[in-house]
Amino acid sequence: MPYQFVNDVNPKKIQKLANPVQAEAVIEEISTLAEQTQPVAGDQVNQWLGLLAGDEIVAQKVKGSVNTIEVYPGGKGSPDRIFITVGGGTVTVVAVGEASHK
Repeated sequence: MPYQFVNDVNPKKIQKLANPVQAEAVIEEISTLAEQTQPVAGDQVNQWLGLLAGDEIVAQKVKGSVNTIEVYPGGKGSPDRIFITVGGGTVTVVAVGEASHK
């Protein structure tokens, strides 16, 4: 059974990003990857970091978090961020926002 995809972010928050169209496209790509991917029994966060890198989506694990990944839809130079959690066979978009630093 593939990953379950959940988007807990209000679309109005996405529209406030510097490039909402790009962010929506990356969220859609994450949804597609979830539908096409079987969860591994081990480290699902590392599995997703590999999946995202394979699709040329820049991402990194959030320091101090067990299961949160920070996605840079426009690359590291863009202020936009998408935060997803991965675990138990579910990928959830939990927040979007702009970085306070560049």
